[in-house]
Amino acid sequence: MSTRRYRSAIACQTCRVRKVRCSVSMTGVPCISCEQDQTECILKPRQGKRPGGDVVAPPLRGSQAPLDTPDTRASAASSDPSAADEEQLGVDMVEAALGHPRREGQVPYYIGEQTGGPTSTMHICTTDHAIPKHLLMPAAKQTILTEDEKAFLRSKGVYSFLSEASSDSLIRAYFHHVHPIMPILEADKLLEYHRSKRLHEYNLILLWGLFTIASNYMPVEVYENEGFASRKAFRAEMFSRAVCAYHNVGEKNNLVLLQGALLLGFWNSDIEDHMQPWQWSGKAINLCQILGLHRDIDSVGYNASITERQRSLFRRLWWTCFWRDRWLSVSLGRPLRINLDESDTSDPLVSDLAIDLEGIPESVTSAYLPRDLPRLAEYWTQLIRMTKLLGKTLTTCYQLRRPKPTIAQIDALEAELMRLNMPDHPDPMLSRLATFYYYHLQLHYQALLVTFYRPCSVESPSDLPTYRQREWQQEMQGKAMSAASKTCNIVYALAQGNFFSYAGPMTPTLLVPAMQVYLLNCKFGDALSRRLGLNMLNMCMMILEELQKTYSVASVCRGIFGKAIQQLFPDDAASISLTHSLPEPGGSSTLSPSSSSSALPVAAEQLPPMTTVATDPTLQLELFSVNATKADFIDALTAEASIFSFVDMLNFA
Repeated sequence: MSTRRYRSAIACQTCRVRKVRCSVSMTGVPCISCEQDQTECILKPRQGKRPGGDVVAPPLRGSQAPLDTPDTRASAASSDPSAADEEQLGVDMVEAALGHPRREGQVPYYIGEQTGGPTSTMHICTTDHAIPKHLLMPAAKQTILTEDEKAFLRSKGVYSFLSEASSDSLIRAYFHHVHPIMPILEADKLLEYHRSKRLHEYNLILLWGLFTIASNYMPVEVYENEGFASRKAFRAEMFSRAVCAYHNVGEKNNLVLLQGALLLGFWNSDIEDHMQPWQWSGKAINLCQILGLHRDIDSVGYNASITERQRSLFRRLWWTCFWRDRWLSVSLGRPLRINLDESDTSDPLVSDLAIDLEGIPESVTSAYLPRDLPRLAEYWTQLIRMTKLLGKTLTTCYQLRRPKPTIAQIDALEAELMRLNMPDHPDPMLSRLATFYYYHLQLHYQALLVTFYRPCSVESPSDLPTYRQREWQQEMQGKAMSAASKTCNIVYALAQGNFFSYAGPMTPTLLVPAMQVYLLNCKFGDALSRRLGLNMLNMCMMILEELQKTYSVASVCRGIFGKAIQQLFPDDAASISLTHSLPEPGGSSTLSPSSSSSALPVAAEQLPPMTTVATDPTLQLELFSVNATKADFIDALTAEASIFSFVDMLNFA
């Protein structure tokens, strides 16, 4: 057998000098060697002699010889590199898994479980079977946009950057109001781009996404200086630019797309957009599972390729997705997307919020970050623990196909809820921002308790004796009422302290569980209970009136509960605190905000004055064109954990 080695007929100049095999015939320019060495890959055709002159081969019989045109040559050249690139991806995966990658990786890649595919193949090739499931792969080549694509992005405002002063205000607002509860961006990178006046080089999806959320908390002069008439108009424009960038800049990094989806998931406009958060949350969860953030990075041994900083970011992203999944499921009445039985990611740490702040000068952190960030980090980890119990509550008490829970299951879950040990009062040394987040955490906790106790007040455990059922249900009703009462106390404290400027998109929906409890009182209670329930509902309606200046979801909630109250109290409609008049079931009404004062409790009368805000007339018409019967409407409103599960019923013909 001949051992002669043949050199490639086509090779770049560097490979010819080194006398090594060149991949240019497969990969095109650059070849693998030049790309790895970061050298220029120059292709120069060989000038070989042809003895005897040019010889033209005759065409094949029975077939037509292929035409050698520029188009066919370009097609053949592009198909070969494409196939080679795809093969190289597989090679890179194996080399990264075996610990000797050809190139340094930056982008996380999850090879999956050992049910088939690349994981099983790699296990066959190793002796110890300790193949890490999380790899760092080289970043994909940046998409090069055409001039037409750039012109389109320019026309949509994606390249129309805000003034330095506006950007500074929004970034500070992001770190104070968003980052403590959704720590999904790397703080030092964002601050470095901003401080070096290179925000135009920061990722456009993330830039417009964080501006969208931060616009909820910016001073009025920011949007006025940028030429917008209202906060909602400014926020809508930021969201429009973020969505355009998300779909059109050609971003290939799934980590960035995940962060962008979470930022965009906080958007909520009018009623036709109220499912936007659910849609973006679904994108984020899908990307999380594609990246393998639901799995422990060190499940088969310490994965040295992943840094502690990356571990922290991955945890923050995964648990943020989990938090959004559980609370959106409650507020929108949709099924849980995340099954924790298929996840073993470690719990979040307080230190996760500080790891990417190391090395930032104190003057910078004090200028942009809240001084109580360590305490806010504690609140964030508590919120995640609380959210895990919310998931247990939903699967135990609300899942569609489930066995009826037993007394032991209910008692065990209640004991876990009681172990959360929420303090009754905030630390007086806290800043106003941290004080608000303490109250907001309390609102989450009371909403969780109501969500747990309310179905127990109408459904007894499977093994509870019949003679005890009525007594047990009344006990659960009392506990639900206690949680609702504490919710109103928290809301009153927020109003007294003028804290609602800190409220976020979740705040209005956290009032709904308590309002549903009081609505049940209005339906089933005696005369005194009905009046007290109505008073508490009126106070919550006033709070929603304040929140609707920023969040349209507050307007939707006001419309829903306003109609429900009207159905229960048709002869006392003047006690309903509504901005717009609501049509009576058989006629018209002339309600006004001022007409509700007589029905408010003494404490509620001391609330700060609230500006009347006109809601969208289209929204009003959609919400109140009701053909359902009174009983059907109220039953639908009080039967589900969701605040929107009955909206469709309001609109059926």
